[in-house]
Amino acid sequence: MEYIIVTPSQHRVHHAINPEYIDKNLGQIFCIWDRMFGTFQEELAHVAPQYGILKPAKTWNPIRINFQHLWRLFLDAWRTKNFWDKIRIWFMPTGWRPRDVKEKYPMDVIMDVYGFERYRTPTNRAFNGYIIFQLVMSLILLLFMFGNFGNLSGTELLWYGGLVFLGIYGYTSLMDGDPYAVWIEIFRGIIGCILILWTDDWFGLNAYFPMGRLVILLYFLSTIAGSIYFSNFFKKKRILA
Repeated sequence: MEYIIVTPSQHRVHHAINPEYIDKNLGQIFCIWDRMFGTFQEELAHVAPQYGILKPAKTWNPIRINFQHLWRLFLDAWRTKNFWDKIRIWFMPTGWRPRDVKEKYPMDVIMDVYGFERYRTPTNRAFNGYIIFQLVMSLILLLFMFGNFGNLSGTELLWYGGLVFLGIYGYTSLMDGDPYAVWIEIFRGIIGCILILWTDDWFGLNAYFPMGRLVILLYFLSTIAGSIYFSNFFKKKRILA
């Protein structure tokens, strides 16, 4: 089956940044396509896969991580003076950059895949607990949205998804220490509280759990309080440092 189906070993190669593994095993279910087009690579016994990306993300924000490559392509296409490069950059192999942009705007690239400095930000046990709480609540909110998908209108789904999106963006930006993160969390918390007080419900949660709206209301209030507390806490730590 390993000649047809992508195995865990083959997928480890896909996520590795070792030179031997870059741009290999692109298929997610079937490996036959990589074998056909010459992008297949077996996991080598003497080369342990090192996961990551060659251009350090330097953020905990999954939204930035997922869209930063597209943003970099856009910037390079905008900055290059060569009209042909503005077009072909969207079709070139991974890592290719116009020569003039590459010289004027150099970019950090990991050379030693086993010895590079990993991204770290200030934290403590209380903040770790707060982030785990946010992660769990985001998952619960998403599961309820998907489970109740057929009962929500398009407008309700936009509001619901937007609040979850803002939450993930907000608390991961708080992890990065971005000064605007607290305002994202406060804004989202206020909007969430207004929606609950206005509708006396949380997108149909009352039908399953009568006290659910109060739980979600407390969640938004705790989000506002937590973001203010931790943003001030780490701000003071940076000043003292």
